[in-house]
Amino acid sequence: MLKVYDKKMIPLYDGDKRVVHKEALWHKAVTGILFNRRKKTIYFQTVYPKESYEFDRPDYVDFSVGGHVENEETIEQALFREAKEEINFDISKYTFLGIRICDCDPAPTYKIREFQFFYALETDESLKDMDFRGSQPEVKSIIEVGIDDFLELLLNERDEIQANEITLDKKTRVGVYKENITLKIEQIIPDYFKDKSVLEKCLTLKAIME
Repeated sequence: MLKVYDKKMIPLYDGDKRVVHKEALWHKAVTGILFNRRKKTIYFQTVYPKESYEFDRPDYVDFSVGGHVENEETIEQALFREAKEEINFDISKYTFLGIRICDCDPAPTYKIREFQFFYALETDESLKDMDFRGSQPEVKSIIEVGIDDFLELLLNERDEIQANEITLDKKTRVGVYKENITLKIEQIIPDYFKDKSVLEKCLTLKAIME
């Protein structure tokens, strides 16, 4: 169950997840961007097809961690839970980057009206050294990208960039590491190019790294 809010983030009542998205009801979510200060890199994820999607969704590259804030759960509790569930990451250092007001309709039966609480999550590990065993089977791969390269992609200054990727077995969660894959602009969620608040949060993250 999710807590439903009005547009001013005033709580109204509890609602079922599917109903919340079908009827475009406002609710809270968390987004975590994992980063490595030393390498100046950030991490993304791709997912296996979700049963909760009743429509065909392209296999977009999205930020490291993301999910709903469950009813009776604090923002930070949701962030810590999602990081552990999705990428087997125990958060120790994190910084609040701000709230994104997400108002979009990926499909007629799936509408997003979310107050997304963005956080920067710091790690000292490189992608090839991370252990994703125990993570949820929905996450298909983790992608490591230079922050400057991603910003150039987000600003439409480049059509593609180089990245590293670990593809995870759905059952064992053991990964296969590949260097220098090509990440194309069309693989990024389209709304991220339209919403200036996403760029602002990435620029804030870049400043944190320096």
